[in-house]
Amino acid sequence: MNFPANWDLRQRLLLAILIPLTFVFVLNVVLDYRLAKETADTAYDQSLVDAALDIAAHIQSSHTSSLFELSVEAEAMLRSDASDHVYFAVRGSDGRLLAGDRELPAAPHSSGTPPEFADIRFKDEAMREALHRVRAHGEEIVIAVAETTAKRDRASRHILTAMILPNLGLIIAVFLVVYFGIRRGLAPLARIEEQVAARSPRDLRALEFDRTPREIRPLVARLNQLFDLLREASAAQQRFLADAAHQLRTPLAGLQTHIELGVEEGHFDRGSERLVHVEDAIARMTHLVSQLLAYARAEPSAAAIQPFEPVPLHVLAEQSASTFLDQAIAKGIDLGFDIEPAFVAGIPWMLREALGNLIDNALRYTPEKGVVTVRSRRVGDLACLEVEDDGPGIPAAERERIFERFYRIPGSSGDGCGLGLAIVREIAELHSAGIALEEAGGCGLRISLLFQGRDVAGTAAEDAASRPSPGPRTACTACPLPGYGEPTTSTGS
Repeated sequence: MNFPANWDLRQRLLLAILIPLTFVFVLNVVLDYRLAKETADTAYDQSLVDAALDIAAHIQSSHTSSLFELSVEAEAMLRSDASDHVYFAVRGSDGRLLAGDRELPAAPHSSGTPPEFADIRFKDEAMREALHRVRAHGEEIVIAVAETTAKRDRASRHILTAMILPNLGLIIAVFLVVYFGIRRGLAPLARIEEQVAARSPRDLRALEFDRTPREIRPLVARLNQLFDLLREASAAQQRFLADAAHQLRTPLAGLQTHIELGVEEGHFDRGSERLVHVEDAIARMTHLVSQLLAYARAEPSAAAIQPFEPVPLHVLAEQSASTFLDQAIAKGIDLGFDIEPAFVAGIPWMLREALGNLIDNALRYTPEKGVVTVRSRRVGDLACLEVEDDGPGIPAAERERIFERFYRIPGSSGDGCGLGLAIVREIAELHSAGIALEEAGGCGLRISLLFQGRDVAGTAAEDAASRPSPGPRTACTACPLPGYGEPTTSTGS
């Protein structure tokens, strides 16, 4: 039996069982109906024969063959039937009518063995006729009794109904039992399907093997072997990325050191425009290498072996804002944070990398004397990280493309490499987080990471409307705390 290619195993099993069940049902109904109908027809035919035998008894008791008459009472009793019309005719051996209905035909019969039966039409009605032959007064008398088929048809309908309903109920009951049996039997497959479907690309744990049926254990074993290979490949990729980071950063750091030593020893003029370009190129190359490595590490295949753990977003916001303090001071930008406690399950270094890229982007594109604010908060049932600036913002037409690799808005003044927001998107997808872009202060930009897997496409305005007003803003200072800066209250201007 050929099944459509897109059918699942449950559908195939149900159809494979339903077709034979339907065949058995039809065959059973046909055979039972024929048997029951033949029994009913035999009983009705016998009643016609009984009527013919009654007439034969009157003929044999008559003293003359030239005249045969039934009494009015006997004829009324013979013709009485609540459902059908009854007709009869008594004819002599020469065909003359002795009694009854002259128009009733003596239909030809195939058998000479009494009694004989035939289906005829009389007065535009289907009838059943019985012929009985007797010898009386030296001649053969032919007695024909016919009746319409109303009660036979009604009995056929009742028999058919009586055959179909119980058998149909039995088939449905069997089908339901089989359906739930198949469903229960395929439950282990459904559990494995749910386990695989619910997994993120990073989850390469082995599937449960002990409680699976023997028939699918080879499949589960092969899947687990595949997961093992993927884990090994991810580990190898992580080692390669770590080696590449070391091999690429070390020469760049050495080059920067040699340039600085050359300047101190007088080999280069500190004010040389060419030296400034070289230093800028090295800084950009170092930043690009860091971004490329971060992007590679954020891909699902590279992050597959890293476990999720609770991450306090408010601590992450403080640490990240303090890390960029020198860059903000150098550009004259007021960098501060507005935090509320919020926790998510994630990979800490990735979330730090995502927030760092958002802050770095804001500092690069915000003009001098601008303001950048880092926030952590709860928005309904979501945990939220935000970076808001009063820079030039992003045109609505460009908001879809800014997450592409190496894409930069034409005419933008920043010196980024076009990978920062691509890294943010990869990390957000890995954590099932949404990204919302909104205007801030009429010209700036607010980028929000909303966790717990909610799709925020088209709901940025709704989330912005439901967001509480920002509380007191804290500016980062250079006073160290264990791991991050000491906050002091500031107006944020």
